[in-house]
Amino acid sequence: MKWKIYFTVVGLVALLLTAYSTDVFANWTNSSEPEEDTRGELSSQSDENLTPPEEDVPLDEEFTILNDQETLEKFQTEKKKEEGITPTHIKIPSIDVDASIEQVGILDNGQMGVPQEMEKVGWFEPGTKPGDTGNSVLAGHVDSKTGPAVFFKLDQLEEGDDIIVSDEEGTELTYTVKRMESYPYTDSPINEIFGPTDQKNLNLITCTGTFNREAGTHDERLVVYTELVEPEQPEEEEEQELDIQAPTNVEVSGTFITWHAVRVEGVAGYRVYKSTDGENYEKVASISSHERKSFTDEEAADHSYYVTTVYLDGTESDPSKVAPE
Repeated sequence: MKWKIYFTVVGLVALLLTAYSTDVFANWTNSSEPEEDTRGELSSQSDENLTPPEEDVPLDEEFTILNDQETLEKFQTEKKKEEGITPTHIKIPSIDVDASIEQVGILDNGQMGVPQEMEKVGWFEPGTKPGDTGNSVLAGHVDSKTGPAVFFKLDQLEEGDDIIVSDEEGTELTYTVKRMESYPYTDSPINEIFGPTDQKNLNLITCTGTFNREAGTHDERLVVYTELVEPEQPEEEEEQELDIQAPTNVEVSGTFITWHAVRVEGVAGYRVYKSTDGENYEKVASISSHERKSFTDEEAADHSYYVTTVYLDGTESDPSKVAPE
């Protein structure tokens, strides 16, 4: 009888320890809904949940460049003409924003950093410079425990409003608002915000929606998409632009992803992007221009893909059509 009691007690203790280690009690006792509130409280980490793509490696390390020296020098010269600025200041006249910009990078947890000061804006320095082809990204707080922050009125912007960024030398670039989108803070389209494009864009990010006290952040992210206003050039100074093309005939057959080469001068290679859900893509391969236009993936049947063209100046085309359709 004593042995039965002993083993019963031991079994109960083991069961209690297992329940504790798996937080089952916390799940039972925390059945109430998270407390929510509107603007007015913001933790210093609440904007740090956007995880940018990995920093790009140099083009000559990603692809094997076999083009002749004359072609390389041509594209290097064109690239120098497009050097962007290191932004230090931003003005948004329509919502009375006049603020300093500081550089931010990627935190230890892989997410984008934000300024410590509520009245400053952060530029994602590992990404694209304003003025260059690609998506430049700026982030700022919407509010704090003491009141409104630098991007408090960002949701009041309208299509056509101007965003002006400048560097220490006073060089100014003007962007115009194209559209605004709000996304769940756990499900933002990272590739659309940070990823490749053949446009010269500036994307502004802040918090929006209600404040979730338990999570310590607002429940949505507001992204303002803007495009650079290019200065008009006299006709005699206009130059022929690079014919940026995405690959065609992208197909998935068995374990192979194939596409047709882009037959223009200056192609360094191609990047292959893969998605499990058809919405969020990540780069899985870089194929040099002289290599076979194919990529092998044993799990190809369960995923979708698109391919981009990368040029010698670092410009990347828009995505190809997704395969399989």
